[in-house]
Parts: sequence; structure tokens; C-alpha cells
Amino acid sequence: MNLKRFLPFLPVLFLACGQEEITVPAAEAVQESDTLFVNVPEGTFINSVGDTVTVEAFSMMRSEVSNRLYRHLADNLNLAHPPDPGFPGMEDYFYNYPDYPVVNVSPFRARKAASSMGCSLPTTDQWEYAASLGLTGEIAGNFPWGILSPPDVPGVPANYMALDSWNDRDADGYLYTAPSGEYPLSEGGFQDLAGNVSEMALCYADSTIRLLGGSWAQPEDAMRFGYSRIIADGDIAWHAGFRFVK
Repeated sequence: MNLKRFLPFLPVLFLACGQEEITVPAAEAVQESDTLFVNVPEGTFINSVGDTVTVEAFSMMRSEVSNRLYRHLADNLNLAHPPDPGFPGMEDYFYNYPDYPVVNVSPFRARKAASSMGCSLPTTDQWEYAASLGLTGEIAGNFPWGILSPPDVPGVPANYMALDSWNDRDADGYLYTAPSGEYPLSEGGFQDLAGNVSEMALCYADSTIRLLGGSWAQPEDAMRFGYSRIIADGDIAWHAGFRFVK
């Protein structure tokens, strides 16, 4: 699949009872930054449940899947576009914010999109291993950057519910999601493994899809290793996204 080719997408008017017409912008060409992968070497680590695990070498996307990339994949697969999350001041989020992470996509559709690129969603061990590169010892309870709480880290380390307060959550610069690259890279070279959107990962222990890493809508503890929430295969969430591995 040539991800860099431009997809002609004519503006379309959607009409709904009692709603105004919405003009859909033409699709942008997929950017190189949308599909960058970082190589993760084979290694052994202690995961968040305390098991010593050896992870084979793999590659993982540097950033969370963007609206721009997912639109390209969805159109090629004839998948419906995700519903608008309704972020105030960010109308038509999927169409007007191509550099931001896609949300409101179910694990089922995320896997379809991944498969079309010859990829998959990461396992929880792959995700934790990549996110903990640069750390030593047990990672449970730590953040991807270490033990310091976000307010104690120089600068702003992530997009989350800053100060653990809904009304103050924009203290990190954003009320809702942020575009990729706004925060420091992890030791492994990844963007937004903590915060922005929670990321889907397959847990082999119970065959569930877990949301890891915390998000713009969650307090700092959600970014700690060991914190996760289950999302059903057909469910969507305005704070949940994903990245691919291969």
C-alpha cells in the first residue's frame, strides 16, 4: 500500500434533522511522520505484574495513529469514519485536526486498520517494554520517565489531567488531545507513551484489550505502569487511541 499517495476526497455535505450542513475537508496526503517506526531490540524486563519476560525484537510506531493516517486506512477499507468526540472549540475533530491522534475507534476497527498495513496492535508486554526502555528493575508504579510525579519533572512531560483536576487539566497546554510531538520523546524514542490518549494493547493473560498509558482525561496515576482499563472489542472512547507494531 502506498501510504504517501494523495487520496482525492471531494467535500461532502451531511444533512441531519435539525442540524446544519457540514462540509468535509478534502483528505490530506499521509505524511512520513505518520508512519515512522522505531526499532525495539530484544530484551528481558520485569513487567508491571512482576513477571520476568523476554520480548523478541519488534518495531513500534513512534507516534499514536493520527486522524490523517486513520482516514486514509478507513477509506481504503470502506470503514465508517469515527463519530466526533464533541471537544468544545474543536469541531469536526477527525477532519479538521489531522495531526492529532484519532479517537472513538473500536479495537475491532483498529485491528482491521493495522492489518491493512501488515501490522497489529501491541501486546501489553511489547507496549510496557518499549515504554520502559531506559528504566531498570521493577517498573510497576513508575512512569515511563521514572519515579518522579509529573509536577516534579522539568518542563511538561505529558498531556494528562494536570493537577488531577478537571478544571485545571489544561495546565499542560491542552484541554483535550494534543498533536503528536508536543512533549518530550521517551528514552526509546517514542511520542506520547504517557498521556494524550490511552493506547490499546492485547493482554494474553485474559485475552482482553487493555488501555495503557493514561490520557488527557485521566489523572497522573493512570500514566503509571500497572494501571489499565479494559475496553470491549466494539466499544469506543473519546480518550482512547492506538499505535501499531510489526
